[in-house]
Amino acid sequence: MSAIPIQDELGKRRALRRMRGVALGLLLVAVLVYVLARKFEADQGAAIWGYVRAAAEAGVVGGLADWFAVTALFKHPLGIPIPHTALIKQKKDQLGESLSNFVHGNFMSPANVAEKVESARPAQRLGEYLENPDHRRWLVAQGAGLAEELLNNLDDAEIQLLVRNAVFTQLSVNAWAPPAGRLLHAAVDGGNHTGVVDGLLDALHYWLLSNREQVAFLIADRGPVSQDGPIRWLHERIGYKGVDLLIQWVQDLREDPQAPARQQLDRYLLDLAEQLQQDPRRIEQVEQWKTKVLYHEQTQRTVNAIWPTARDLLTESLRDPDSDLRQRAEDYLAATAVRLRDDPDFRADIDRRISGAAAFLVDRYGADAANVIAETVKRWDADEASRKIELAVGKDLQYIRINGTIVGALAGLAIYSLSELIL
Repeated sequence: MSAIPIQDELGKRRALRRMRGVALGLLLVAVLVYVLARKFEADQGAAIWGYVRAAAEAGVVGGLADWFAVTALFKHPLGIPIPHTALIKQKKDQLGESLSNFVHGNFMSPANVAEKVESARPAQRLGEYLENPDHRRWLVAQGAGLAEELLNNLDDAEIQLLVRNAVFTQLSVNAWAPPAGRLLHAAVDGGNHTGVVDGLLDALHYWLLSNREQVAFLIADRGPVSQDGPIRWLHERIGYKGVDLLIQWVQDLREDPQAPARQQLDRYLLDLAEQLQQDPRRIEQVEQWKTKVLYHEQTQRTVNAIWPTARDLLTESLRDPDSDLRQRAEDYLAATAVRLRDDPDFRADIDRRISGAAAFLVDRYGADAANVIAETVKRWDADEASRKIELAVGKDLQYIRINGTIVGALAGLAIYSLSELIL
C-alpha cells in the first residue's frame, strides 16, 4: 500500500486524536451529568433533574453505541473479538471488489465516457494548445525523446535479422522476370521509358565528350597493323573520327525520339519484355542472376547495414532540434492547429473519433481497469489498510460519535417528556 507523505500523515494523526478527544470528552460530560442529575434527583426530588438525567442517560447510550459502531469498522472494541467487528480487516477483499464493481458500473460505461469526452470539446482544446509555438516545440521534443528511447531499446541483432528475412524472403520467393517483363512492357507501351533513355543518352554523350581522347586512343590501340610511326598517326586519326561519329550519333538519338535506332531499341525492349514473361529460358537466366545477386557477399553486407545506417540517421535527426524531421513535425502540428481552428467539420470529426476511441477502450478494458482497485486492495496488509483508512476518514467519523451523544440526549429528553406528559 502506498505510503502517505510523513507530514500529511502526522497532520492527519493529530486531527484524528483531537476529534477522538472531543467525542470522548462529550461522552464523559454526559456520564458526569447523568451521575450528578441522578444524585440531585434523589436528594432534592425536583422534577427538572429527571429530565436532565433522562437526556444524559440517553446521550451516554447513544455515544457508546456510535463509539462501538465507529470502532467496529477498524478494530475489535476493547480488543474483544465480537462477531462482525473489525470489518475493514475482515472484509477488505470484499470491500475492494464492491468498490471496483461500483466504479465500473457507475463511471466506466462506454456511453457515459463517450458523452463526457465529447462534451469536453477535446479537438478545440487541442487546437488552442497547438497554436502556441512553444507547445508544438515541446511536443515534438517529447516525441523525439520517446522515439529515441524506443530505438535504443531495440535489439539490433533481431532487427537486422528481421530486415534480412524480409528482404531475402520477399525477393527469393517470387520470380523476378515476369513482373519485370510486365513493368517493362507497360513502360515502353506507354512511352514512359523515354525519360530513362534520354537520361542514359545524356550521360553517354557527356561521358564521350569528357573522354574523347581516351576513347580515340582505345580505338587506335585496336588497329589491325603496326602501331609505329605514320601508321600509329593514321590509327589515331581513325580513332578520333570514330569517336566523333559516335558522339554525333548519340547526339542525333538525343534530339530525335523517332530516330530509327530508337525505334529499333523500343522494339528490342518490347521483345525483351515478352521474353521475360513467356520464355522459360530467359526466366531461368534471370533467376540464376537473381540468386547470384542476393547471395553475393556485398549484397549481404549492404542489407546488414540497412538497419544500423537507418537507425543512426534517424537518431541524429531526432536529437537535432533544427533537423528537417523535427521541423516537418512542428509544421504539421501548426497546420493541424489552423485546421482545428477554422474547420468545424474537422473538429467535430476529431471529437467523434476521440470519444469513440475512449468508449472502445472503456468497453474493452474498463472491467480490467476497475479490477485494478480490487487487486490493489487484495495486496494490502489488512492491519495496515485498516490503519490507513482510519487515518484518512477517522476524523470525520468522530462526528458520528458526537452526533450520537447529542441526538441520543435529545431523543432521551423527548421520550422522557412524552412519558411524563402521557403517563
